Amino acid sequence: MVTNKHTIIILTTLYFSLFVGIYINEDLISGAFNDYEGHFHISEKFRNNFFYTFLNYDELGHRHSPFFYIFRSILPLNEILQRIFFLHIFLITPIFFYKSLKKIFKTTPKNNLKLLASLLLLFPTFRSYSIWSDPHLLGVLFFTISIYYFLKFKENKNVLKNSLLNTFFLALSAYSSPNFGIFVIYFFYEFCLRFSFSKNLILVIFCNFVLSIPFFYYLFYIDVNFIFNSNGWDIGKNFYSLNNVSNKIIIISSIFLFYLIPFIFSKNFKLKINNFLKFKPFNIIFLSIFLASCYFFDFTYSYNLTNSGGGFFYNLSKLIFQNDVLLFLISFFSFLLLINIFLFDYKNLILFVCLILSNPQITIWQANFSPTIFILIMLVFNLCLNKSNFLFKHVFVIYSYFLLYSGLNIVKILLL
Repeated sequence: MVTNKHTIIILTTLYFSLFVGIYINEDLISGAFNDYEGHFHISEKFRNNFFYTFLNYDELGHRHSPFFYIFRSILPLNEILQRIFFLHIFLITPIFFYKSLKKIFKTTPKNNLKLLASLLLLFPTFRSYSIWSDPHLLGVLFFTISIYYFLKFKENKNVLKNSLLNTFFLALSAYSSPNFGIFVIYFFYEFCLRFSFSKNLILVIFCNFVLSIPFFYYLFYIDVNFIFNSNGWDIGKNFYSLNNVSNKIIIISSIFLFYLIPFIFSKNFKLKINNFLKFKPFNIIFLSIFLASCYFFDFTYSYNLTNSGGGFFYNLSKLIFQNDVLLFLISFFSFLLLINIFLFDYKNLILFVCLILSNPQITIWQANFSPTIFILIMLVFNLCLNKSNFLFKHVFVIYSYFLLYSGLNIVKILLL
């Protein structure tokens, strides 16, 4: 049983650990500092000559949305105060994560849910991009808020209002980090199921249309196409290639399993193994996709572009065996789980496809999916989780797992 005192101590420790991270220039993903340094001048350009920079943003060679850099350019703060300011902005994410968890796990003690929400502060990606301000976490923040209103929509409370609020914050998420925009497919499908063809659905469509106008106007009419510029890691050019699609299927499925493992270990995730053994057409199709993906898989070129990426299991496989065998085994097990998850609720398949499509470039970093996949597992994916009661022993296992992962990142940094 976790008391209020224990919870306050843990939350306070995690909070102040971020300030320690600022002081020691912590970067657990070994790339946040370089991203910050490489993009800092963009805000300066907006501050010094806004209109020229805005109209020629694609010439800077960055595929990130200018939204975050414009926001940062108008702040009357020095660099360190800006970093502290954005750190606290990003800390709104676990607050809305907690508010959302309360809607899913209604009978679970609140202290357990607070600990689950604060777990984000242990994630290397969240820590690194909170310390070195990055648009990815601004996108995660708005995406989490959009999920909160989606859950309120699912409760049948003010369905039109909450569907519009979900749409609005999803748009802010996409303007902050465009990869989140693809999730409109999943949410819109849910709205169609609820509203059918009605005035409410037309209002949702109209809201999506209006919110998308600035994006398409900027990219295609003014022709500031920063997403498909020459430094976009082949976005669009090789997106539909068998190699790129295969890489995404294998690696993203392994990353998904990485975030699902602690739930399996905590015995909070209930699976019907017999679903794997039934030779249904659905199973055969997905296993065929897996085998084809293994055949066309080759992440070498993408990895060599930045000497990074691939996720935890890709790098572990290379470290231990100097090949992809371990990665394929992990991905195979992940596929078995995914088959079960898709059979449990077909909407899980739509959501997973959105995850695949959210990463159009040929490079794949686990940081791009953190903490998004964890949040989706807890809040949106309809999994075989025991929602009646999330016990402290479950929280302890999950905490231990991600604490170990953070520790491994520290060891990696010290040894390299």
